[in-house]
Amino acid sequence: MKNFDSRAYSINDFLEWNDKKQLQLSPKFQRKAVWSDDAKSYLMDTIIRGKPIPKIFIRQTLNVENRQSIREVVDGQQRLRAILSYINDGFAISKKHNEAYGGYYFSQLNNIDPQIQSTILNYEISVDLLVNLPDREILDIFSRLNSYAVVLNEQEKINANHFSEFKILVDRLSHKHNDFWLENKLLTHQNILRMADITLVADLVIAICEGIQSKKQIKSYYDKYEKSFDYDSETIEKNFDAIIDLTKEIFNEGIKHTPFKRIHLFYTIFTSLYHTKFGLKDFDKEQIAIPKSKYERVKTTLTGLNVLFDTVPFQNMSVGQIQFLEDSRRATTDTKIRVRRSEFIIDIINTL
Repeated sequence: MKNFDSRAYSINDFLEWNDKKQLQLSPKFQRKAVWSDDAKSYLMDTIIRGKPIPKIFIRQTLNVENRQSIREVVDGQQRLRAILSYINDGFAISKKHNEAYGGYYFSQLNNIDPQIQSTILNYEISVDLLVNLPDREILDIFSRLNSYAVVLNEQEKINANHFSEFKILVDRLSHKHNDFWLENKLLTHQNILRMADITLVADLVIAICEGIQSKKQIKSYYDKYEKSFDYDSETIEKNFDAIIDLTKEIFNEGIKHTPFKRIHLFYTIFTSLYHTKFGLKDFDKEQIAIPKSKYERVKTTLTGLNVLFDTVPFQNMSVGQIQFLEDSRRATTDTKIRVRRSEFIIDIINTL
């Protein structure tokens, strides 16, 4: 027998229930730490942009004496607390999350846009109503839900707990270039659903800012940039886009038939091309821009590296080629190995 009902309620509905004391934010079902200001700001930006948020679970009971329904929030309390606080001018959205409405309290939004307050109040939240269920039944429901939940990977955990300008920039670039990842077979749809594109772009943006680093350092940079991101996001985005465009121009038939379709080698070609155009921090190789007249030669020569992976290991190879092959097979994301691979590619490009 079905013991829940799926509905959608507007933010204004929750406000009315709260004002009438018909909404209970039950602390006994609290499962997560209190949200940071950045998390609250990011949620409200999501709502303002009309994007969906996770559903809320409510236990509904009827007070027979006054014939009023009591709605006890058993999952989604932090979301509702943040929403109610924002509507009551408890905080303003951060400008890093929303340039247009950042820095303004809810009561001030009409000065910016006469429709935005109404848009927010009419935003609908999906709700599962658990009607007259005892605590043991509710706990059983959550146990069953968690039994089917996919365990979060490292990047998903990082994204769930960071809200910095760096995180927003990385997310935007990842989604902007979604077609590039797929068309060049760098990533699959399933990889992207598990945020492998976010990991790749975060890795590359860190290289743009800090020079070539180990992939293991991604989380530490997320933590560092959560406190302060002292780089110009607009310039980084422009430069990132320029290297993707340069990659498309040089490898005009795509990179799926080149060695660089492998993620660790794509990192190498991206950082190498970035150095030719903008220069990498702490990278000891001469920076020489690639003229368009050499694009075809660069493509042919670098695509020819496929032979290193297809022939008998080390047969008729130079010392540099042997080192590059070894660096492409072992400890492929360590800083020293990454630097050496990029140096190898730059040496090839600079001598063409």
